[in-house]
Amino acid sequence: MDQLFFLGSVFSALGLPAVALIALLSSKLAIGPAATRAQRRFLACLVVVTVVTAKTVTTNDATWLIHTVTLSMMIIGALWIPGQDVDWAGT
Repeated sequence: MDQLFFLGSVFSALGLPAVALIALLSSKLAIGPAATRAQRRFLACLVVVTVVTAKTVTTNDATWLIHTVTLSMMIIGALWIPGQDVDWAGT
């Protein structure tokens, strides 16, 4: 059972930030209809990272700093990195 908690904490510390940054990059690099899907995935990932960050900060978990930095990188990256034009109408 301890191994399961260890794997969960390793994914929380390393896997979640990696998935979040991949979602950010894919939302900025995708073009056409794929860009719309990538932006929706980024928004969903942003919500998940926000909830996980709030949980780790309130419970004073050891990974709170990693999650806070990941969340700030996602927010700043979404505003700072130029994206592709997205056709929201789907045409």
